[in-house]
Amino acid sequence: MMWHHLLSIEEVSMKIWYQRPASQWNEALPIGNGHIGGMIYGTPVRDCVQLNDETIWYRGKTDRNNPDSFENLSKIRKLILEGKVEEAEELVKLTMFATPRDQSHYELLGELYIEHTNLEVEDVIDYRRELDLDTAISSVEFLSNKTGVRYNRQYFTSFSDNVLICKISSSKSKMLQLKINLGRKKRFNDGVSKIGTSGICMYGSAGGKNGTRFKVICSAQTDEGTVSVLGETLLVTDATEVILVLRSLSNYWDPDNWEEIEDLQPSVSITRHITSYQKQFKRIEFLLSYSKASEIIPTDRLLVDYKNHEQYLTTLMFHYGRYLLISSSQPGGLPSNLQGIWCDEINPIWGSKYTININTQMNYWMVGPCNMAEVEYPLFEMLARMMEQGSETAKKMYGLEGFTAHHNTDGFGDTAPQSHAIGAAIWVMTVPWLCTHIWEHYQYFRDISIVEKYFNLVKEAFKFIEGYLFEVDGKLLTGPTVSPENSYFLPNGKTASICLSSTIDNQILRYFFDSCIKMNLLLGGEIDFENRIKQLKHKLPLTKIGKYGQIQEWLEDYDEVEQGHRHISPLFGLYPYDEIDIVKTPELANGARITIQRRLKNTSFLDCDNREQVITDWLDGGLHENTQTGWSAAWLIHFFARLQEGEEARKMILELFRTATLGNLFMDHPPFQIDGNLGLVSGICELLVQSHREEIDILPALPLEWTTGIIKDIRVRGGYNLHIEWSNCKIDKLFIYGGCPGEEVKINVYNRCLGSKEQIILKFDSNGTAQFKQ
Repeated sequence: MMWHHLLSIEEVSMKIWYQRPASQWNEALPIGNGHIGGMIYGTPVRDCVQLNDETIWYRGKTDRNNPDSFENLSKIRKLILEGKVEEAEELVKLTMFATPRDQSHYELLGELYIEHTNLEVEDVIDYRRELDLDTAISSVEFLSNKTGVRYNRQYFTSFSDNVLICKISSSKSKMLQLKINLGRKKRFNDGVSKIGTSGICMYGSAGGKNGTRFKVICSAQTDEGTVSVLGETLLVTDATEVILVLRSLSNYWDPDNWEEIEDLQPSVSITRHITSYQKQFKRIEFLLSYSKASEIIPTDRLLVDYKNHEQYLTTLMFHYGRYLLISSSQPGGLPSNLQGIWCDEINPIWGSKYTININTQMNYWMVGPCNMAEVEYPLFEMLARMMEQGSETAKKMYGLEGFTAHHNTDGFGDTAPQSHAIGAAIWVMTVPWLCTHIWEHYQYFRDISIVEKYFNLVKEAFKFIEGYLFEVDGKLLTGPTVSPENSYFLPNGKTASICLSSTIDNQILRYFFDSCIKMNLLLGGEIDFENRIKQLKHKLPLTKIGKYGQIQEWLEDYDEVEQGHRHISPLFGLYPYDEIDIVKTPELANGARITIQRRLKNTSFLDCDNREQVITDWLDGGLHENTQTGWSAAWLIHFFARLQEGEEARKMILELFRTATLGNLFMDHPPFQIDGNLGLVSGICELLVQSHREEIDILPALPLEWTTGIIKDIRVRGGYNLHIEWSNCKIDKLFIYGGCPGEEVKINVYNRCLGSKEQIILKFDSNGTAQFKQ
């Protein structure tokens, strides 16, 4: 086999490519710039670009807080303490579930159809479509065996000009005859109108009271040929090259001036787009040595034969995940939602919004190690938007100051409980968890302005928690609460979800309190605030070992209804928090191993091959039982990384390839959810470098099959960048950048092949660089 030895990302083909058209949405290739998204599929002679705009949300801001919640809160707590959990759950359903039940949901924008009217599918040969991750440009190319003309369509959503561009060309003059249309599931728009002689505009509303209003404008430019509009159709005749410019406008950000259009010079937009995109994409390099033959195999075949192309596919998926986050989360916009920015439904399953009991947080775990500071800004701004409604939820539902939210939010910052799922809806640890991202951001990027900007949110979140906790027998408890989406057996054999102080609640609050103390100290240190935090933290129940040796999931050592449940919530303390640690708390670490073993012994992985039935079962309320999905397998990778069990983590990666990866490399829940793709990236980073203690672990959980590789400019806490090259599991090069001259840093260098660890203290030179030499 021919292997890479000159380990440079420049040598790697960062292209996802196919020799056959995408016949359905799950085979389509995604493009996006944070604001506009597109999914490209169809026949060789008729493309459908399914369109998204991050701001298209059904129904505007709505007060859904149940007015009967606060007066029944103490009754519910009393019932739980008395062991009357079934009665408590019934009262929760009546008095705490929101009215109306559901938050706003995200919707597709529409479709752009491009048809070559002078071509037939049977005349097409030498077909290829691809997505170049290095440039964020997707293309379709083919040859007409009838005329000998080669056709090319290029698509990108410009990072510099905030438009979607399609450049269509033919190798011979005047061979483009095109018909272009806009639609929205055939009927979900208010109409399509002409824009002069070279454009069309589709307009409409997402629906519901104050749902987002929008316009989609598509215009055509060509240096020869004719552009015209007949009815709702944009026509191009006798052209050699055509540029389509698509703009998406909505009233989400600016209700008064949203219909204004700025001019664009598309002739230079490709260069500007690539330059803007690569400022983020080029920040980190990662490569596992692989056979060069892997690059010349179409992606769909590569996935089928994943075992023989593991290193290349892992490399490709790492960079694809970064591409997806960059393409779905940009400063000034909304954060990456449950499907990033790509959604093809009017009413998608789970609303394609923000599930903040792990999924949204997982989307952003890669930000620090992959040096992507600005893509996290939308997450912080979402938290700021949530504070307005969250303060109303705190007051109306709990009678408290500060602000809170439950397990979902939407594009308008809704904070009332979502759905009538008793095992998920009543859970208020989401805001404290999201606030820890502010501290983590600082640890990686040392940008104090982020802490200064959002610390008031942190204090308001603390204010709610301070009032929410209540004391029983010297311990501060949460509740009514849940261990997200799981349930347990009551002593009478019946099942329940509602409880007091689930283990994840206490772990999140300790993580939150630790973060509060450190941020407070960073900003000058209010002693009274710090003391209040410490008093609360001291009274939280500790993480306990249960009767099976596992980490106990609830305050009482209940048996789980689903021993193989996908939410492994009591291991929050292992990752993303670090109170469960193989060095500091080995007994808890062993309990975490047992927890994972029990979960995996009683679970199965959902298979993409049966996805339509699986989705139907999800909608019918079934198939939650004892299954793992894309995102849950990604979380397991992080657990195994922290436990330094690289081989087990690799098994999870291969399981993702086998069962949860669609033809376009989207991770399937099903349906597609982006968290699996994005969680895989941070999981790989955690296998290679860890920095949660006050030292840096180098290759702490490297799978033995990843014998040779490079990771360059991976970032760690402290604000350092690392350049690591290894072969035969042994470090060849290690540079650490970004330290102060004379500063010392402690590192642990692992050799997984030998099972050895070497602890070293390095000192930064006058250039702020430290180097490890064997």
